[in-house]
Amino acid sequence: MRKLRTQALLLTCIAILLFSCVPQQKATTHQQQLSVLDSQLMKHQKSLKELDAKRQKKQDGNEMDDTVSSRIKKFIGMTNSEIDKLVAQNSILIGDVEVDKNDWNRLKKALTLSQKTSKLISDKVNLLNDLINRNTVVKLDQDVFFEPGKYTVSPAVVAAIGNFFEPAAKEIEVFIKKYPDFPLSLVITAKGYADATNISEGSSLYKDLKEDLKLSGKDNLTNDDLNKALSNKRAKSVIDLFKTFEKRLASNGNNISNLLFLHEGKGEALPNPKITDYKIDDPRRRVVLLFWGVFPE
Repeated sequence: MRKLRTQALLLTCIAILLFSCVPQQKATTHQQQLSVLDSQLMKHQKSLKELDAKRQKKQDGNEMDDTVSSRIKKFIGMTNSEIDKLVAQNSILIGDVEVDKNDWNRLKKALTLSQKTSKLISDKVNLLNDLINRNTVVKLDQDVFFEPGKYTVSPAVVAAIGNFFEPAAKEIEVFIKKYPDFPLSLVITAKGYADATNISEGSSLYKDLKEDLKLSGKDNLTNDDLNKALSNKRAKSVIDLFKTFEKRLASNGNNISNLLFLHEGKGEALPNPKITDYKIDDPRRRVVLLFWGVFPE
């Protein structure tokens, strides 16, 4: 009888031991897979750093809108923090020599999470690489859009609106459709620029601009103030015209969660920092730059 009880006790101990034991070979395999994923995440982090440098270069060269650049910079920072946190958590499990039952469960969960996160971050990096490495600005000559001394778009331009906006609108829609799994924000910005020609005090344009600037609390007006106000009005006219043309962006893009239109007058600032021979009345200064940018929420 005592022998039977001893055997039963022994079998019970063995069963408990087997139940609580973790197959170390399988745990090692999972640790190795986790280590590989962490290496991929670190490569993504390197790519993000390179993309951030390109973003800054494009912003400095006025090839990317400041608002979009700021949003992308923030998104890159958040993604880097996500990678840092995940890799730090994984490093504890990867370094374990022996894995008990609780750690085994944590290891399996960590591997599943890292697989999903690595795929998502890879998709984000591809999107950012696609966006940052393409041209997202359209130059519009104000001499074509506006009559001299005017800030409303000429009727001829309104009638031919598709010729100016259709290429950019199509490119935006194609880009959005490439990334249907992301909720995206779309920002359209118009920046207006003016040359440094004096605006005559006796002109109706001067009176309109002076009145607007007074309403905004601006006194002791300079010609730069007037040209900045003019460039702002022209930028607003262009962005309003684009809104009426491309209302379908809000309805077509099912994954567009936020659509933002902005305009800004830059006055006598130079639109292209790479050009060094601008003149006071240079027509290359009389432009509206239309920027677009798409980024994940």
